[in-house]
Amino acid sequence: MEQKTGTKKSPILPIVLVLIIILILVGIGYRWVEKRLTAPVPTPPPTEEVAPKEDSIAAINQDLEGIEILDLEREFQEIDQDLNSL
Repeated sequence: MEQKTGTKKSPILPIVLVLIIILILVGIGYRWVEKRLTAPVPTPPPTEEVAPKEDSIAAINQDLEGIEILDLEREFQEIDQDLNSL
């Protein structure tokens, strides 16, 4: 009769490797979060204080007129020019 010599593989090695990888990833994540939390937040340079504007209807209408609204005709003309140049 022949005896089979089988080797039992221990499941400890893969478990230890997985634990080491998890610890490394947790360490990297911790350092990354710590670095982000302790990084100085850039502050914008000091600017002039803007005086509050007048709340009259004339001032509001003037502000509204100063707002640039998209001119769709001009936009489409630019697109047509680009398409025609192809």
